[in-house]
Amino acid sequence: MISIKYFCQECGRELESDQKPCPFCGSVNRDIKVALKEGIVIRENLKARQKRKGFRQFIREIIQGWFPSRDKMKHPEGVEKIRIIDKEKDRYQEKIKDVKTGKIVRDIKEPLSQHK
Repeated sequence: MISIKYFCQECGRELESDQKPCPFCGSVNRDIKVALKEGIVIRENLKARQKRKGFRQFIREIIQGWFPSRDKMKHPEGVEKIRIIDKEKDRYQEKIKDVKTGKIVRDIKEPLSQHK
Protein backbone atom coordinates (compact mmCIF):
# COMPACT_ATOMS: atom_id res chain seq x y z
CA MET A 1 0.00 0.00 0.00
CA ILE A 2 1.35 3.42 -0.95
CA SER A 3 0.37 6.70 0.71
CA ILE A 4 1.55 10.11 -0.51
CA LYS A 5 1.24 13.30 1.57
CA TYR A 6 2.20 16.86 0.66
CA PHE A 7 3.44 19.43 3.19
CA CYS A 8 4.46 23.08 2.95
CA GLN A 9 8.24 23.48 3.60
CA GLU A 10 7.73 26.86 5.26
CA CYS A 11 4.77 26.38 7.65
CA GLY A 12 4.67 22.53 7.74
CA ARG A 13 0.93 22.26 7.11
CA GLU A 14 -0.49 19.38 5.09
CA LEU A 15 -1.62 20.34 1.58
CA GLU A 16 -3.69 18.80 -1.18
CA SER A 17 -1.68 17.56 -4.17
CA ASP A 18 -2.90 20.40 -6.42
CA GLN A 19 -2.40 23.30 -3.95
CA LYS A 20 0.21 25.79 -5.24
CA PRO A 21 1.08 28.12 -3.54
CA CYS A 22 0.37 27.23 0.12
CA PRO A 23 -2.98 28.81 1.10
CA PHE A 24 -1.64 29.46 4.63
CA CYS A 25 1.75 31.15 4.01
CA GLY A 26 2.03 31.59 0.21
CA SER A 27 5.16 29.42 -0.20
CA VAL A 28 5.55 27.23 -3.30
CA ASN A 29 8.13 24.92 -1.71
CA ARG A 30 6.81 21.50 -0.72
CA ASP A 31 7.86 18.34 1.04
CA ILE A 32 6.45 15.11 -0.36
CA LYS A 33 6.32 12.11 1.96
CA VAL A 34 5.78 8.70 0.43
CA ALA A 35 5.08 5.69 2.66
CA LEU A 36 5.17 2.15 1.35
CA LYS A 37 3.72 -0.62 3.46
CA GLU A 38 3.92 -4.26 2.49
CA GLY A 39 3.17 -7.37 4.43
CA ILE A 40 4.32 -10.90 3.95
CA VAL A 41 2.38 -13.72 5.53
CA ILE A 42 4.23 -16.95 6.07
CA ARG A 43 2.10 -20.00 6.64
CA GLU A 44 3.37 -23.46 7.24
CA ASN A 45 2.05 -26.91 7.93
CA LEU A 46 3.35 -30.32 8.86
CA LYS A 47 2.23 -33.72 7.67
CA ALA A 48 3.89 -36.79 9.15
CA ARG A 49 3.11 -40.50 8.92
CA GLN A 50 4.63 -43.34 10.86
CA LYS A 51 4.74 -46.75 9.18
CA ARG A 52 5.70 -50.19 10.39
CA LYS A 53 8.31 -52.18 8.58
CA GLY A 54 6.74 -54.63 6.16
CA PHE A 55 3.33 -52.87 6.10
CA ARG A 56 2.09 -50.49 3.41
CA GLN A 57 -0.31 -48.42 5.50
CA PHE A 58 0.58 -45.96 8.25
CA ILE A 59 -0.11 -46.56 11.94
CA ARG A 60 0.01 -42.89 13.01
CA GLU A 61 -0.60 -39.66 11.16
CA ILE A 62 -0.23 -36.09 12.38
CA ILE A 63 -1.33 -33.04 10.41
CA GLN A 64 -0.76 -29.61 11.92
CA GLY A 65 -0.65 -26.00 10.72
CA TRP A 66 -2.36 -23.66 8.27
CA PHE A 67 -4.53 -25.03 5.48
CA PRO A 68 -6.82 -23.37 2.94
CA SER A 69 -10.47 -23.83 3.86
CA ARG A 70 -12.90 -25.85 1.77
CA ASP A 71 -15.47 -23.10 2.45
CA LYS A 72 -13.81 -19.89 1.16
CA MET A 73 -16.89 -17.82 2.06
CA LYS A 74 -16.80 -18.71 5.77
CA HIS A 75 -13.02 -18.90 6.20
CA PRO A 76 -11.36 -16.81 3.45
CA GLU A 77 -7.99 -16.70 5.24
CA GLY A 78 -7.90 -20.44 5.86
CA VAL A 79 -7.89 -22.53 9.02
CA GLU A 80 -5.45 -23.83 11.61
CA LYS A 81 -5.78 -27.58 11.84
CA ILE A 82 -4.43 -30.33 14.03
CA ARG A 83 -5.38 -33.93 13.29
CA ILE A 84 -4.04 -37.04 14.99
CA ILE A 85 -4.89 -40.52 13.75
CA ASP A 86 -3.51 -43.39 15.83
CA LYS A 87 -4.56 -46.82 14.56
CA GLU A 88 -2.80 -48.71 17.36
CA LYS A 89 -4.64 -46.81 20.10
CA ASP A 90 -7.89 -46.50 18.08
CA ARG A 91 -7.88 -42.70 18.39
CA TYR A 92 -9.08 -39.91 16.10
CA GLN A 93 -8.64 -36.29 17.15
CA GLU A 94 -9.21 -33.18 15.07
CA LYS A 95 -9.40 -29.49 15.98
CA ILE A 96 -10.03 -26.80 13.36
CA LYS A 97 -9.84 -23.09 14.14
CA ASP A 98 -10.63 -20.06 11.93
CA VAL A 99 -7.40 -18.09 11.35
CA LYS A 100 -9.06 -14.67 11.28
CA THR A 101 -11.40 -14.95 14.28
CA GLY A 102 -9.69 -17.66 16.31
CA LYS A 103 -13.05 -19.38 16.74
CA ILE A 104 -13.00 -23.18 16.98
CA VAL A 105 -14.93 -24.55 14.01
CA ARG A 106 -14.61 -28.25 14.81
CA ASP A 107 -13.35 -30.23 17.81
CA ILE A 108 -13.61 -34.02 17.66
CA LYS A 109 -12.14 -36.66 19.96
CA GLU A 110 -13.44 -40.18 19.35
CA PRO A 111 -12.33 -43.74 18.76
CA LEU A 112 -11.07 -44.17 15.20
CA SER A 113 -13.32 -47.22 14.79
CA GLN A 114 -16.38 -44.95 15.26
CA HIS A 115 -15.15 -42.11 13.03
CA LYS A 116 -16.81 -41.65 9.63
